[in-house]
Amino acid sequence: MQVKNETKELKAAISGTNKFDSKKLELYFERIRCDKKKMYELVRGFCATYLVDSEQRPLRLRPLQMDIIVNALTYPEGNPKKHRKMAILAPRGSGKSWALSVAATIYMFFKRFRDTIFILAPTEDQCALIFNYVLRHFQDNQFLNSLINNYRLHNKPSINMKGGTILRRAPISPTNQGQAIRGQHPTFLIVDESPLISDELFVDNVEPSIIANKAPFINLGTPKSKENHMYRYLYDEAYSGTFKRLHFTWADAIVKGEAYTAPYDEQDMLDKMMEWGEDSIYWRTEYECQFVESVSSVFNPKLLRGSFEPYQLYTKDILEPDTEVGNNNVVSVDIGKSVNSTVISVWRTEKHPDGNIARLVYLEEIGPKTGGHDIPYQRRRIMEVAHTFNAVRLVLDATGIGGAFESELRMDCITTSIQFIPFIFTGGTRGSKGQVFRDFVSFLQQNKIKLPDPELQEGEAAKLMAKWYRQHCEIEYVMDTTNKTEKIAAPKGKHDDYCDSAVLGIHGALSMLPGEANFSNVTIGARNPRARANANHFATTRSSRARPNQFKQPPRGF
Repeated sequence: MQVKNETKELKAAISGTNKFDSKKLELYFERIRCDKKKMYELVRGFCATYLVDSEQRPLRLRPLQMDIIVNALTYPEGNPKKHRKMAILAPRGSGKSWALSVAATIYMFFKRFRDTIFILAPTEDQCALIFNYVLRHFQDNQFLNSLINNYRLHNKPSINMKGGTILRRAPISPTNQGQAIRGQHPTFLIVDESPLISDELFVDNVEPSIIANKAPFINLGTPKSKENHMYRYLYDEAYSGTFKRLHFTWADAIVKGEAYTAPYDEQDMLDKMMEWGEDSIYWRTEYECQFVESVSSVFNPKLLRGSFEPYQLYTKDILEPDTEVGNNNVVSVDIGKSVNSTVISVWRTEKHPDGNIARLVYLEEIGPKTGGHDIPYQRRRIMEVAHTFNAVRLVLDATGIGGAFESELRMDCITTSIQFIPFIFTGGTRGSKGQVFRDFVSFLQQNKIKLPDPELQEGEAAKLMAKWYRQHCEIEYVMDTTNKTEKIAAPKGKHDDYCDSAVLGIHGALSMLPGEANFSNVTIGARNPRARANANHFATTRSSRARPNQFKQPPRGF
């Protein structure tokens, strides 16, 4: 009943079934544009009357979408003379582009007479998104479809209304230098994914196009770096009072309101936050819609310190062989390239009532000698550590190393029944490197990683843990030159060999094991008897008896 009442005035603006009083229609719309409350009612009624969703149901919008549409169509402070500029930040997948397609459709319905609407975006596909939504809105309703004179999908795509209004789309990219918008003076301009368009193209091509008509100028997107026009529009004092600023997060997007469904589930989003890391650039920009510096820390030092416990880190000089039954030790190795060191880590997987945890128990750094690394020595040390700790798995950074080195280590592992995992670091945060780093952060947040307190170590152990902690505090998420993606890297002049060794160890100790693995029943095969004897360290069999936690009491020296 409420919707019917709201659409009554809308329909009253139409005289006859297919016959419009053009003057009355436009005057009605212009009056409504001065009143947000009435515009809300108009949008709600228009959607219920003329538009449908993907399942052919009357279109019902979420609060985030309604806010975007109403603000896009109304005059600032109800004043038609004020310049209509908007900067909208909304998360990926929130329905922001769909919302602006509804706004464009409503605008074209009431402003059918010689208006020009432009949709701009960095790529042709991005431009086509809103354009195709608008075309669909018109085609899905017989009456709306009758208002279209013709449309073109290729070679300067456009939708042409019978009254003369036209909707166009064009990409703005370095290859075309924004030629499509040059000399154009739209009466309604939508820029989708605005933060991805370079400042130079924006200033030279986009901004001049709106001056003549003081057209509604709507910038929409997900933020990237602060070095961008979108950031200035939103937060620079020079633009204060010039732009209407709308900032939504994923929490705003999941509010369903009258809509049938939300774009994503709250628990799914919380899982994503855990997966990627609350402090990662990807999460902060894509879903919290925050502008970030070009770099940000991967690891929160407070989170790292929360994993410290008072136990002895074993080193080459302090080594007590593993004599515990049921242990699952994982050796992880970051291979040194040129000036970088090779770092060997040992992580012990322990079964706890709340799930598996991984404990760092051993570190060793092999620095490069003059002329490079001693490959045979590295190979020998890696296997000696693996045998000493009765390792079930060896995870190796195989990125760019010689095939022979990897092949020989693989054969060494086969002969002693150690599972060999060569790992290639690829891509940015959405590739394999990003995944293992996000996993590490996630396990830290879940309190599943235990680290020896650096301040309680002595000698070589103190030096190694200090270096381990420093590198983890220094490693960064870094925006690439296009501001579209991020990568994980050490700052210039710094190293990340301890970090790479650590994330590979956690990958082998936690990510590759089922959450409820029964460690004492893991089949690992027989070990090399000679290595066993030389190491003089471990029992010949694994028992199914529950082992005591050797770190419940501080070890010797503390």
